[in-house]
Amino acid sequence: MTTFHSLTVAKVEPETRDAVTITFAVPQPLQEAYRFRPRSTFDLKSQL
Repeated sequence: MTTFHSLTVAKVEPETRDAVTITFAVPQPLQEAYRFRPRSTFDLKSQL
């Protein structure tokens, strides 16, 4: 089962006309869970 955490958007950087990079502020207790690992993926859930 997927576990979701509430994260804050820290930065949005335009990359191309059709793409952006979104950087999230990850609290210290969750740093290890969000550490980069090769071939890692994550699910993103948003409320608009």
